[in-house]
Amino acid sequence: MRHFGTWVRAGITLILLVVAGLWLLAVYGELGSPVTKQTDGTTLDEFQRAKDILLVVLPLLTSSLGYWFGSAGRQQAENKAEQATGVADKAQRKLAGVLDSATEPGLLDKAKAKDPEAFRPDTTTRS
Repeated sequence: MRHFGTWVRAGITLILLVVAGLWLLAVYGELGSPVTKQTDGTTLDEFQRAKDILLVVLPLLTSSLGYWFGSAGRQQAENKAEQATGVADKAQRKLAGVLDSATEPGLLDKAKAKDPEAFRPDTTTRS
């Protein structure tokens, strides 16, 4: 499911890039065109119209790119958090195995006395 979302974001970003590029070409093509006056007295400025549309498309493009790069960073952070959780769980299992296999009585109490911070209840929640 994660990969599907990535492909959808990539597709939308690509479409917006193509649309913005085409509009940039359209605006560039209208740079030298003069303002024309129509028969009903209104003026027609193709450059102004193309520029106005570009002003709508460009913010969409930048928002899409910002979301795209932001989600990539979030994905990396989630992967690192998942790895760290796995390492912590493995260390906890090892500690439990060592403590369970120890023959010395009161070993857990000695460990608690030596490092009370390590035996505090976990207040963080995992999702």
